[in-house]
Amino acid sequence: MASLRNKLSDLSDDAGALVTDRLARLICASWETVQPQINVARAARIRVAYSGGLDSTVLLHVLAVVAGGARPLPSAGTLSALHVHHGLSPHADDWVRHCRAQCRALGVPFSARRAVVDRTPRTSLEAEARRVRYQLLVVPGADVVALAHHADDQAETVLLQLLRGAGPKGLAAMPALRTSPTKGLRSALLWRPLLQCTRNELEAYARFHQLAWIEDESNLDLRIRRNFVRAEVMPLLARGFGQPVMALARTARHLAAAAQLADALGDIDLADSQRAGALDVTTLKALDDVRLANLLRRWIERQQLRAPSEARLHALVRALRQSSNDTRLTWEHDGRTVLRKKGLLVFA
Repeated sequence: MASLRNKLSDLSDDAGALVTDRLARLICASWETVQPQINVARAARIRVAYSGGLDSTVLLHVLAVVAGGARPLPSAGTLSALHVHHGLSPHADDWVRHCRAQCRALGVPFSARRAVVDRTPRTSLEAEARRVRYQLLVVPGADVVALAHHADDQAETVLLQLLRGAGPKGLAAMPALRTSPTKGLRSALLWRPLLQCTRNELEAYARFHQLAWIEDESNLDLRIRRNFVRAEVMPLLARGFGQPVMALARTARHLAAAAQLADALGDIDLADSQRAGALDVTTLKALDDVRLANLLRRWIERQQLRAPSEARLHALVRALRQSSNDTRLTWEHDGRTVLRKKGLLVFA
């Protein structure tokens, strides 16, 4: 059975005050980057994605109690919490009751929504649950959705992306702030203010403030790759490298900067090659393969299509190099077709 934990404080008052102050300061500093991107005249409405687990419990508590009345954060009255009931655990109904009671104690409006998760073998249950969760979180009534991902989550994501052979954008892992990444969703800011906090810091905070949280039994399932990385790989790395979490999180920030520069270069090359909404093939062919692939990736992204695999993108580069004005180039991707017409590359 999933356990409900209530960690009594075993920290000194000074140590508890220090970790509390650090989390409040980090969240306030992070909020300063959010405010300029919220185009509303009123106070921003923040919805916390509240699973009831340790991470979201701490985030909700910091926003509602510690930083809620301190500028530059808005008052606690702008907060709400939303719990997504996936129906994947026999304890899911108990979790909803727990979350509702915790929000009532904090004076934070609470709502729960039930997810319909596709459980057919052709889908990844974890990926499908994540997709549905974002669909339910990004709904009217909030300007910002606060997510409780932290530095350990970021480090795990970097390792998982590395083992998938991801490029700079994948290895940049989770951004602290961005619009909803799910195709077809209304625009909303996704805010991750805890990315510079470790799981140990969050647990220390929860112990000091005597918070109760849920332990999801699925976190013990090592068939889930993220759980395997967390339980088996990260402790081994810590034995040999001391502080792998913060090092990997720092790598994510470096690669996010590299990906941003690649996007900026792609935008420059796009501007140089665009002709009436299409791309001039002669200009494209003047670029080397790496820069051409970067331009095409950026072009495809601007069509709001899925990022192509490395093999698919290189296939387009080869086809473009080998084609001429009297040969037909056709490349299919994400339900769209790229064609060469009279020296121009166009999306049909």
